[in-house]
Amino acid sequence: MGAKKELECGVQMCEANYGPNPICKGCLSCSKDNGCIRCQHKLFFFLRREGMRQYGECLHSCPSGYYGLRTPDMNRCSRCRIENCDSCFSRDFCTKCKTGFYSHRGRCFRGCPAGFAALEELMECVEGCEVGQWSEWGTCSRNNKTCGFKWGLETRTRQIVKKPAKDTIPCPTIAESRRCKMAMRHCPGGEVDDQQMIMMPFLLESQA
Repeated sequence: MGAKKELECGVQMCEANYGPNPICKGCLSCSKDNGCIRCQHKLFFFLRREGMRQYGECLHSCPSGYYGLRTPDMNRCSRCRIENCDSCFSRDFCTKCKTGFYSHRGRCFRGCPAGFAALEELMECVEGCEVGQWSEWGTCSRNNKTCGFKWGLETRTRQIVKKPAKDTIPCPTIAESRRCKMAMRHCPGGEVDDQQMIMMPFLLESQA
């Protein structure tokens, strides 16, 4: 009943089993109760937890949420510290995010940060289309005239200062217009538009 007996496996698989999983596969040393204690040189040691119990395994690659850390003593699977990360290159750099999250500079986001656009096929954030500041509103006009009408349109624009990383990524609107009231209802010299000419008899009659 004393200390736990270890099975020295060398480069061969121990016959001990833990539930459906062979717990001593790839071990250099193995405990009947706790599984692998040391792994073969090229394998990674992973401490698997199932409920209140835990046991060691030797794996060729680390499971989701872990990355392989190679050391002179023994290679180990270490947990990714990035939130919502599925696989990582190192403790603080994610290479693949969980479903529904976008990868950006080693982190995972629900939506891409400002200045970046979502590349849906890769679930990554890439440099988006960058635009400059809006110009001042232009002159209120209609039909290329700045008089002769009560209402017109004024427009403002902005320039694309940096094209997106992918042609499929759209740029924000670079021109917009809004309704405006003209400064001069009547043109100098009495010029009026056709609609005003049609309405003139009725206007005169109503003023009589």
